[in-house]
Amino acid sequence: KSKGKKDSAGGVNSHIRARIDYLYKAATFLQAQSSAHHLPQLSRNYLSQMRGVSLKTQLRLPVDMKRSFCKRCDTLLLPGVTCTREMRNPSRGRRKPWAELLVIRCSTCGTEKRFPQTEKRSKKLTDRRQEQGQEKQD
Repeated sequence: KSKGKKDSAGGVNSHIRARIDYLYKAATFLQAQSSAHHLPQLSRNYLSQMRGVSLKTQLRLPVDMKRSFCKRCDTLLLPGVTCTREMRNPSRGRRKPWAELLVIRCSTCGTEKRFPQTEKRSKKLTDRRQEQGQEKQD
């Protein structure tokens, strides 16, 4: 028997990936409709099942999918509806631009997710001078 290659189009786990994608899309649809039909619990149930499938099969969820729901209560995080987004900089007087954080707070359970906004930190002055000295020599 030939086994499917990892991460190929068909692949061994294609049916599992399809199930994870379907559960995510269904949860997204139900959360968007929840204001009219009051179905946020069903959406949370689908997201919980999706996480369970990925954990049991040891398949990693894509980063954008993983960041779009609350890990504590399985609520889909929609800015302005089920969560609030805020930029924070814990440094004194916001002096360190590389310390910027995106904080997403779940409105359902109050959990905060913190994501660093990676701005390249500038090199130390001594390192910059050494590089300039090397460029002048060349």
